[in-house]
Amino acid sequence: MAGRNRFVLVVEKALADFFRIEHGTRHEHHATVLAEPGRTLADVLRSDVPENSDVLVVAAADSLLTAPTVEIGPGRTVAAVRMGTGPLALDQTRSLLEALERTDPDDVQRHADALAGTLATAGGLRIEDPLTGSVAQARFTRPTWSRSDVGAFKPGAVQLAPTGRLRLATDVTGTTFSGQIAVKGWPVVRSRTGGDDRRHELYEQLTGLSHYPLVLTVDDGTVTDLKAAASGSGAAAAALESLFAEHSDHSVVSGVEFGLSRGTQPLPFNTEANSAATGRAKASVHLVLGALPQTPYQLTLACATSTVTAEGAAGALAGTGTEDGGGERPRRRMNRVTASSCGCH
Repeated sequence: MAGRNRFVLVVEKALADFFRIEHGTRHEHHATVLAEPGRTLADVLRSDVPENSDVLVVAAADSLLTAPTVEIGPGRTVAAVRMGTGPLALDQTRSLLEALERTDPDDVQRHADALAGTLATAGGLRIEDPLTGSVAQARFTRPTWSRSDVGAFKPGAVQLAPTGRLRLATDVTGTTFSGQIAVKGWPVVRSRTGGDDRRHELYEQLTGLSHYPLVLTVDDGTVTDLKAAASGSGAAAAALESLFAEHSDHSVVSGVEFGLSRGTQPLPFNTEANSAATGRAKASVHLVLGALPQTPYQLTLACATSTVTAEGAAGALAGTGTEDGGGERPRRRMNRVTASSCGCH
């Protein structure tokens, strides 16, 4: 985080017995704030967290995972970890905290700068999947980045951890996206409103993509056809067709997202880590459908068997064609926050 001398952990009161700070030497002062049910992060920051603090929020409630900029203030750096759900929630959260600890923000920033620099003059990119023979192309005069969640956590905003996502906007003037693209891997489903059972249901319906590919036909930025490349992706195809029927803008490809965190791995639950993780590649690639808050849901679908190349550039830019990057994964040290019932301390 920003390297200030005060560290504040914010957790929901119901989780108070499960987390503790293992004091290190990075911050001189440490505090834990227990958020009562119904409180918002804006309220917690306003009344319980001093200015010029590094803040880590661990919560399941959406109201504790975001806050207006004016309430955060210019002096606080806020990282938020979304709790897992169900009986494995603590184990899932431990995995996210460990991923946060392993992530090297400077390494992520270097990879983001290199990728953005290559595409700045490329004029387009190509996504190919040898497994299904799918090929899709994005063309642009200059790339438009709709999300740049890379590098160190920055003051004045809440950033969901782990970071490492760089999104090329494909739903903007001057950019086109067409072809066939294979989606395979753990998805990420976000919703416009918190506590949404439909969001969880939709995620579960898409989990077949973790093992089986689905081929989407895209015509000028809109999905026009779905083909299950294996029987196991049939449920995902049906779920997407139903979602498109509910709100047609869910079929709009709003972006191509790159995962740049080598300290993070894809995880078998609904978490931002699935789009941030590079896996074994230099960078992972994902297709983004829908756009919050214009659509009720936004889906980030991994393209784990595809390779991305930039027009006119030598070599692969992201995906399977960049595997075998090798080398020891970067590691950094932070104030360790542990979940006490899950054997991580």
